[in-house]
Amino acid sequence: MPHNGFRESAERNFNDLDTDGDGFLTRYDYMALAQRRLGQTGVRADTPEGESVVDAFLNAWDIHARALDTDRDGRISKEEYVSSFETLVRTGTLDTVLTPISRATFAAADRDRDGWITAEEFGAVWNRPRTDLTTAFARADADRDGRISFEEFARARHDLLIGDD
Repeated sequence: MPHNGFRESAERNFNDLDTDGDGFLTRYDYMALAQRRLGQTGVRADTPEGESVVDAFLNAWDIHARALDTDRDGRISKEEYVSSFETLVRTGTLDTVLTPISRATFAAADRDRDGWITAEEFGAVWNRPRTDLTTAFARADADRDGRISFEEFARARHDLLIGDD
């Protein structure tokens, strides 16, 4: 069983992923997350950037289904997710899933294609409820240059998933 910090992070992440609130994760939830991300960034699904976002989320589903659906019923229960979350983190599987999603999300958010996300662009994709965007942007902007690189964005996404805020 994961220690308490991992359990809290896992439960929060599960609730974020369970888009229809039915208590299970399915391919539908991951597709809905991809569609939500496209809507946030204004990127159409039939563009290369849009296809990357959809592919990254469906890849995440495939990896999660193989790793977490222990009873092989085609869906991941909250307990399956929570009990395996610490292993996902420690084995690097979480990063294997998260990196393509972060890369695709970053590309979709970087509307002017300059390789950086501004505070305005950041606001379109940072969707943790009850988060102050100014604070979240400042925290992600590790070198304090007023813009976020892909590396800063990826680190912030990772910290969001395994952190306690």
